[in-house]
Amino acid sequence: MLKPALMSLAVIMATMPAMNAYSATSQELFSEPKEVKDTKSELRHFTPVQLITSIDDKNIQSKEVKGKLTRTSYELPPSYTPAHLINNYKNQLKTLNASILFECEQTSCGSEDRLHRFLKPLNTTSKKSPALITAYITLPKKQIYVSIYAASWARYTNLEIDIIEVLDEPLDLVTTNQSYLSQEVSEIAVTDNSKKDEKNSADHPMLTRIPGAYIDEYTSHSFGQTAVLIGKNGKIFETKMLDGKITDIGYVLPRTYSEYEINANYQNALTKLGFNEVYACTAELCGRKTEMYDALKLLMSNGMDDSQFYRLYKLDRPEGNVYVMVYVIGYDRRLSAEVRIIEETTLNNNRVGIDLQGLTDEIAKTGHVALDGLLFKYDSDELLPEAYPIVEVVAQYLQTHPKQLFYVVGHSDDQGSQAYNQTLSEKRATAIKTRLIKQFSIAAQQVEAKGVGEYSPIANNLDEAGQKQNRRVELVIRSDNK
Repeated sequence: MLKPALMSLAVIMATMPAMNAYSATSQELFSEPKEVKDTKSELRHFTPVQLITSIDDKNIQSKEVKGKLTRTSYELPPSYTPAHLINNYKNQLKTLNASILFECEQTSCGSEDRLHRFLKPLNTTSKKSPALITAYITLPKKQIYVSIYAASWARYTNLEIDIIEVLDEPLDLVTTNQSYLSQEVSEIAVTDNSKKDEKNSADHPMLTRIPGAYIDEYTSHSFGQTAVLIGKNGKIFETKMLDGKITDIGYVLPRTYSEYEINANYQNALTKLGFNEVYACTAELCGRKTEMYDALKLLMSNGMDDSQFYRLYKLDRPEGNVYVMVYVIGYDRRLSAEVRIIEETTLNNNRVGIDLQGLTDEIAKTGHVALDGLLFKYDSDELLPEAYPIVEVVAQYLQTHPKQLFYVVGHSDDQGSQAYNQTLSEKRATAIKTRLIKQFSIAAQQVEAKGVGEYSPIANNLDEAGQKQNRRVELVIRSDNK
């Protein structure tokens, strides 16, 4: 049974089940109107609400009340006018001994748009012919403020009831653990992920890995050439090419570390070893990550521009200078660090020992010959200048056997992915063929370039000495004419 104070309102409002739990408070104070087409509700446990107290041509005056807010919006047929609905609620408010703070209807509510923007009703469509009443009710155990707003448009009329139950701000949602304050700071535990290391990869003897890291990418060359970043002039990257023994390691790190922490740890370790910082940049000051990737041929570049940390260090020593490049980058689910170590040294020229007679004898004996001394730039198909004499020897041999057909076959070690090794070996074989044709006028049909990647080793790939032998280009005699 409805309370006596609500009986007259029940004449036009039929009690119906609540559409959802959030409308419970409004249902307790007022019954749900009949012919409701749709209901929206919102509950806030505690919030400040601006309750309108007056409206003039330019301003809306309001009173701030704080408490539990329940908002319920009803969609009704357009046959219910906003003014009629508000008058029914006003009648019930009087029976509840409510004090009316403000009421308006149509033009006395001022600008329809301004009123709508101020109230921010749950239903944002209806604005026409507005009617509004605000009031408060004092009860033995609590004080309640009410704002009732109605507006229409062609298809329906919306009625919104906002009820604020005044209460002190509840500040017991969070409790504290006093014993935590007396505990020492503990580091986040990480697991050993070394079992995920790239095949035949290893940490450099000079630097241990960050705990929990694993090697995702790895390259190593006894002698090669690589670029390092030494400065920026606006958007122009200033790089320096370094020659020597190159070890390039790409680590994936536990995401519990921050980019800053990884950068700081490498900085601390290298400083202890006597390294000096040559150049450093962070975030957007390094440029876009794609630009860094292109300039330095990075192994690791998966991350955001603003998460970059780059540092280049140098150690001067009589045996040859050592450079260390550290590049850290990440995003919300992954953190990477690349450590590139260049130990400056001179080229071992003893590797270039092939001559025309030796090449001729080996071809006659085995049908193929490894072209020792064919050196390329690091991770590139560009020949180093000291390899030019070897190409000239091959050209002399081909010129003296113009009717014989040959394969130029590129091989690699098994470092890196199989697809990458295949592509690089093919590019290097093609580079030799191109130079033979363009510089020495060798007939294109006399040589065919092939790349077989890591699939035909002549030595053990488990150590650097074997890997070095497997990185080769061979001249192979053909018996067919395909």
